[in-house]
Amino acid sequence: MSRHFCFCIPVRAGVFLFSFISFALATLSAGLGWFIFHLVEANKLSEIEDKMTDDEKTSFEEGVHKYKWAIIVGSVIFTFIALVSFFGFIGSIVRNRRMVKAYSVLTIFNFLLGSLAAGFLLYAAWSHKAFCVTIDGTQSCTNNHLSVGQKIGFTIGVIVQWLIQLYIVTIIRRYYTQLEEEREYRHDFRLNPTGAGTYEAKEGLLATQAPYPYADNQHSFGHHA
Repeated sequence: MSRHFCFCIPVRAGVFLFSFISFALATLSAGLGWFIFHLVEANKLSEIEDKMTDDEKTSFEEGVHKYKWAIIVGSVIFTFIALVSFFGFIGSIVRNRRMVKAYSVLTIFNFLLGSLAAGFLLYAAWSHKAFCVTIDGTQSCTNNHLSVGQKIGFTIGVIVQWLIQLYIVTIIRRYYTQLEEEREYRHDFRLNPTGAGTYEAKEGLLATQAPYPYADNQHSFGHHA
């Protein structure tokens, strides 16, 4: 039985849409990361510094060279997300259970990380403590100047976004459960076909029947009766 979300939309369509969006965004992010890494290795950062001032160029180049490892890690992560999202996209088309399962596990993992980030943002919004970061021996601190109304609005926005992400995770999980149920049904039907007029899907329509036991000479009534 096909499952739905938003009352009438099949979960398969939801997985198709979400996986495509995830694949597109992750591919763009990974492509940008690998492009910047290529410019760093080839000493061609000047190609993307046209609209920067001299001070901005210096800071940008120093930061990119210093944190080149972060660019590599980020590019690898987004490449992995794009790959798994592609599996989910293809899986929704061909109804492949393993591909959809891999995509479902990835979305759950991303949701957990996003929940931690949302919790930190809410703590930062409602906390009155200053956040300080030390860079090259220089400490830089920022204070929270949000009003109560702004904090409430920010909190509502974070909660709504969190609920949407949870709903997406649930939709993808529903489709995986649907594929599992379809697989179990096909397996049970092949083993135990029931009902008049039904037949085994993998058997021919003209299945061989056992001979009638009284059709041979030893059991039939003949002239010796």
